[in-house]
This record gives sequence, structure tokens and C-alpha cells, in this order.
Amino acid sequence: MISKKYSLAFAALVALPLVAGCGSMFRKDNSTPAAQLDPADQRKPLSPLEAEEAFARAQGEAVQYVQAGRYGLAIGAYEAALQVQPDSTDALFNLGACHEAIGDPLRAINYYRRVLAVTPDDPDCYRNLGTSFIKLYHREQSPAWKKMAEDSWRRSLQLQPDQPEVKAFLASVAK
Repeated sequence: MISKKYSLAFAALVALPLVAGCGSMFRKDNSTPAAQLDPADQRKPLSPLEAEEAFARAQGEAVQYVQAGRYGLAIGAYEAALQVQPDSTDALFNLGACHEAIGDPLRAINYYRRVLAVTPDDPDCYRNLGTSFIKLYHREQSPAWKKMAEDSWRRSLQLQPDQPEVKAFLASVAK
């Protein structure tokens, strides 16, 4: 399934780095939202078509929750999607963004690193990884977190130079 970026403004992250908002950190899929997976469906093996439909339902539901700002519920829906397709980089990426949104950047980092293990040239993932690192820097004041944020954002710009928000992030930490 090809995904599109879920776009919202990043301004809050630059202005208030301690805010746990996600901004445009999510990827959006093209599926239709539907009810959660039935627990009985999880007990029996799914056919490939059933698995694809179950994944699309869970992803669609998760997107709906993200749009409503209900990140905890979105986490559950993305986890349901990962039960069907454990290697979905979109679900992993968005799960990381949800954890970042609820104030758990450390867990988000783990999900972003799993995505990068599969797709090492993902500029969006490096961008989000940088925002998670900078949130940890603001929380703990460790220069190592700041350096990792800068390195992640620089890598994101190497892969996709036209990212004004990432350039703004770098400028804000250079001060």
C-alpha cells in the first residue's frame, strides 16, 4: 500500500519544543476507516485478502483517531495493524509518531529506528527521529540528545533538501 504524508503545520514544534504534538509527522494511507479487528478473527489464520482488509481497516481507524487527536486510541489501532502486517513501515512510523504525540519520545525513537532498519533512506523518518531527540534534549538537557537531533535533521536534508521546517529546526537549535 502506497501512503501519502499526513500534513499539518510544524510551527508548534519549532516554537514550543516541549509540546508533544505530532504536526505533520504522520503518514496517511488510502484505506477506509472501519471497526477494530474482531478478536475471533485474530485466532484463526487469515487469508491474504482477509489480512489485507484487516490491515486496511486498522490503518483507516488509526488515521481517523489521529485526525481527532486521540493518539492513545490510534496506538491501539496501529498495533492491531502490526498484528496483521508486522513489517509495515507505515504502521511502525505512525506508531512512533503517536508515542511522540503522547509525550514518549524514547519509545518513538525505537519505532523510527525499526523503520530505518528497513528503509535507511527515509527523510521523513530522520525528521521525526530528530524531533524525538530534541524533545529528550529539552527534557534532560543532555548535549548528546541535541547532537543526535542535529545529525538526524541533517541526514533528512541530505535525502530531501526542500524541507523548510527541518531547516528551521536546525536554525533553532544552533542558537
